[in-house]
Amino acid sequence: MAKNAPMIHVCDDWISIALADRESILAAQSAFAASGQWTEIVPGMDSITVQFDPGLLSPDEAASLARQQLNGATSVNRASIPMATIPVCYDGDFAPDLAFVAGRIGIEADRFPEWHSTRAQQVAMLGFMPGFAYLDSPDPCPAIGRLADPRQLVHAGSIGIIGRQSCIYSFDSPGGWPIIGRTPLHLFDPKQEHPALLAAGQTVRFETISRQTFDRWPEAAAK
Repeated sequence: MAKNAPMIHVCDDWISIALADRESILAAQSAFAASGQWTEIVPGMDSITVQFDPGLLSPDEAASLARQQLNGATSVNRASIPMATIPVCYDGDFAPDLAFVAGRIGIEADRFPEWHSTRAQQVAMLGFMPGFAYLDSPDPCPAIGRLADPRQLVHAGSIGIIGRQSCIYSFDSPGGWPIIGRTPLHLFDPKQEHPALLAAGQTVRFETISRQTFDRWPEAAAK
């Protein structure tokens, strides 16, 4: 961890800790998870939040425990985190903003699937709704920005992009990200032991599939 002590904010049964970079957040997440002493662990873009049981720990005790575990946190080997392959169909109504995004990037629309599927992507955090994944790419990309007029309905599995950041919608919802494709996978399934398909720190690889393959995908057929 960084030598400078991180800023810790305690509120009721939650502790929010500001951290400098993605590596520090992953290291903290690993240390907190290994301890088994936190009710919930939520990594963010530039912080991590943990929940504690106030029946077992006072706020001061929880803050002291968090600092102790942060001091013992070590870097996480990203190679040890399983990579996720996400099939994506870039066709027609699944990708209403693909031509617009391709134009902002400066490539032909028919080259966009190859461009997108060869970019390095990592899950930065889950948020907005259960299983909704925010992705970040180290590869350069022009700023695209959000839509001037957000949609009232963005279908689950839709993939949005605003530049180096992308997202995958886990449920039908309103949204303002330009949409460039859709996956047939369910991003969140409460019946599973681990309901969210993706987790912070994972590397994501997008794989182009046809509309026919999408329609025959078990997850898509179940929607």
